[in-house]
Amino acid sequence: MKNKIIQFIPAIFVLLFIGFRYFSNWCIDYVSYCYGSWTHQIYQYFTSPLYFFALFLTPIVIVLAFIPREIFRSWLKLAVWAIPLTVIFIWTTHVNSNAYMDFLPFYRDDAARLAGGVFSAISLLLILWKYFSLRRNLGIRPTS
Repeated sequence: MKNKIIQFIPAIFVLLFIGFRYFSNWCIDYVSYCYGSWTHQIYQYFTSPLYFFALFLTPIVIVLAFIPREIFRSWLKLAVWAIPLTVIFIWTTHVNSNAYMDFLPFYRDDAARLAGGVFSAISLLLILWKYFSLRRNLGIRPTS
């Protein structure tokens, strides 16, 4: 039981990140003292990219909650080095442009979507590969 609870931790973080974005929008739009506060100031820098990254991770963390522990451990090995690299990629991208003509408009939100999509695709491929290799090693044959 303890192992399954540990596998729900990524889902809890993703839901918190998505919830923080909706709370920030509500606070900025409807509460007068939130406009101009730290919640409003970090929105473009932190809240919005984190939301887009978490949206792409949502299906993966749902799958992670129900897979065997061996597959979760292999995904965790991927996540330990891939998530810091994606965070560095997202944070080194421009928030927005002040130029009049932007020939290649690629901003922090776009980088978060790209990093989330690539990380989710690699995670899904790893989970599927480990699942089928685990089935093959255990000698389970699909029925036809």
